[in-house]
Amino acid sequence: MNRKTTFCLCAAAAVLSAAAYVTYENNALMLTQYEYRSEGVSEALDGFRAVHLSDVHGKRFGKKNSRLIKLISEQSPDIIVISGDLIDSRHPDPEAAYELVGGLAAIAPVYYVTGNHEESLPREVYISAMENISALGAHILDGDSEKFYYNGAEVNIAGFKDSRYFTVSEAKEFVADGAFNILINHRPQFAAGYAEAGFDLAFSGHAHGGQARLPFIGGVIAPDQFLFPKYYEGLHRFANGATVISRGLGNSLIPIRINNRPEVVAVTLRKG
Repeated sequence: MNRKTTFCLCAAAAVLSAAAYVTYENNALMLTQYEYRSEGVSEALDGFRAVHLSDVHGKRFGKKNSRLIKLISEQSPDIIVISGDLIDSRHPDPEAAYELVGGLAAIAPVYYVTGNHEESLPREVYISAMENISALGAHILDGDSEKFYYNGAEVNIAGFKDSRYFTVSEAKEFVADGAFNILINHRPQFAAGYAEAGFDLAFSGHAHGGQARLPFIGGVIAPDQFLFPKYYEGLHRFANGATVISRGLGNSLIPIRINNRPEVVAVTLRKG
């Protein structure tokens, strides 16, 4: 075997390996589990479990999102929260969103807020999508809140659509005294403000996990936060609350993920 042939075989192997790696990184679902322990969690709420997904961008994991729905069902969630960008404005495929929401609503109550991509859809597409998502069973919390009870404990869950600028004073109006307060909002850079407003636990996405994650450094780039963002994944604690940030499931402007597999987050509340 001559040098040219050897070089071509090595190059082909490298290309195939890179393609396999990228395929795996963009399609192999990952489950991340957190326990949120706090004095704000009552004995009645100990064990309450929320599954969080974000930034699906119309992606399917299996036929009709069967792989994703199965993984979420296996977590036995009490609620499912979706923190925006379920639909991608560049390649809108509402049917993928309908398949997913329909499957999730059969598992547990679904609470959803829009992200910047839904807000960028043509008006008629947006209206139709919201009507269908609501009809499939999702609670759309775009500037609204709802209450429910778990083992007798009151839970207040609120959400803001992405087109509204977040302000602490405005958010305070949606905090309920005596309840465990949950907020869903697309953008994670306001995480400290969510706790300041009085929310015990917030859920956000938008940052796509920094798109690529480097060892010892973390996420590389995120919308609004630019290079080496502070809020791109994980459970962030503050004096009065915490925010959970999902790395998301799909892609948009940047079409690939590196060391950053599609993520489903499960959070279990524990009495402090």
